[in-house]
Amino acid sequence: MTEVHIAIYDLSNGMARGLSAQFLGPQHAIDIIPHTAIVAFGREYFFGQGIEWCHPQEFRMTRGIHPIDIQSLGHTSCTQSEFEAWCRAQGQGRFSATSYDLLSRNCNNFTEEAAREGLRLERGVPSWILEVPQRFLSSPMGMMIRPMLEQMQMTNAAPTNVSHQMNDTQSYAQSTPAVTAANPWADIPESASKESNGVSPPGTPLLDKQTALLSTDCGVVKICLDRLKLTSYQSEILSKLGNAKCEWARAELQSVHQMLRSFMNETKQVSFALMLLRLAVLREAPSISEEESKSTEFVADLLLGNKCESVPSSMAWCVLSNAFGSKELPSWTTEGSNQSGKFLQLIDRAVNDCDPSIVDASAPSHKSLRQSASAFLYNTSRQLTAETKFSCADGNSELTEAIMSILIGCLENIGEETDSTSITRRYMCIGQILKSREFGATAVGLTKDLGMLDLDMIRSASHDEAVEKIAKEVASLLD
Repeated sequence: MTEVHIAIYDLSNGMARGLSAQFLGPQHAIDIIPHTAIVAFGREYFFGQGIEWCHPQEFRMTRGIHPIDIQSLGHTSCTQSEFEAWCRAQGQGRFSATSYDLLSRNCNNFTEEAAREGLRLERGVPSWILEVPQRFLSSPMGMMIRPMLEQMQMTNAAPTNVSHQMNDTQSYAQSTPAVTAANPWADIPESASKESNGVSPPGTPLLDKQTALLSTDCGVVKICLDRLKLTSYQSEILSKLGNAKCEWARAELQSVHQMLRSFMNETKQVSFALMLLRLAVLREAPSISEEESKSTEFVADLLLGNKCESVPSSMAWCVLSNAFGSKELPSWTTEGSNQSGKFLQLIDRAVNDCDPSIVDASAPSHKSLRQSASAFLYNTSRQLTAETKFSCADGNSELTEAIMSILIGCLENIGEETDSTSITRRYMCIGQILKSREFGATAVGLTKDLGMLDLDMIRSASHDEAVEKIAKEVASLLD
């Protein structure tokens, strides 16, 4: 008899719980966007681009996701060869590579049938998971958000490079590159929009190729427009944010900024306005306009005034991260030749929001907040260390207060961070400063003097592979 488990994943990385009530209404809220798999015979069986299998740890490492729950479904008398014969038969029919259907033939439907029919068990997938698609589509916003949900489904994510073969001669899935589940609100992808600045020492290829972290997903524009109270003119002009290639007149963008700031005066509209504003700040010419400067200062004031809860605060950091990552810093960040008090307070707030030691730090909303705040710190560190004609080439310039705050803030409690995205971004911040042509030598000396980065711990750390590699590059800058 072999024990069988079901592995339950959340493809939204915790964001469904925080945002679905706002989008779908409380009565239709969805806790997670579930993906399930059968774990038996030392393997994980799931349905994506056909019926696939691999070692459970291999699946989780290459996909970058981990189960939120693993439940026992009981013991089966079915042998591995019998079950895989069933999988082969299903892989040529009902669960073939081209048969995926979001509502009736998805990964969870496969797990249900594999448990009850393939393994002849009495228990299958929890009913609340099987009901998610219909619960979603029963909401007024359901049909509109369906494309986003489809993108989050396992079949539409880029599959992995794991060899998923049901026997030695026949494969029932494709072999492709690895992916992390999509999260359009906090898990910001890297953008190739800017070259990495500064001259870096050899041996740091990952740090050298990093670019600004920009949140560019346009899939939520239509949703946000329907949740805001808009005139026909406002709807027409704001809908252009859904097309990254759309051309804008300067007057149009000024009007967009004015509109979105006015919406943020109403608590229920803040999150939707911020989602749109993070795109608006990317639609300008390379130089920052007066209206955009006003918008970024308005968002900074929201954060500094503690006027947002964790979910809208995450979006606020996305706005500032996009603005600071795509253009020069706005005028309000300086006072004469010095950095302004408000700018320094904002950096301190970002460092505080990155703290993994706060109560409920493991909650999805707090994890997303740390991810967004750390993206802001990284993009800001790129701006502050950008090389100019006045840069000191020996790296011995005195650290500005802002750079020192970011460096020390990212070093502090870094060993307590468990979220791989957040810790990677903190190492990126540290590395950006340590390899700076102007400030690098001073920063290296300060980091060594403070003793806040345990090099032996980094060298022996068992983070996931991406974190481990970038952490070791940071350590190499201190050797």
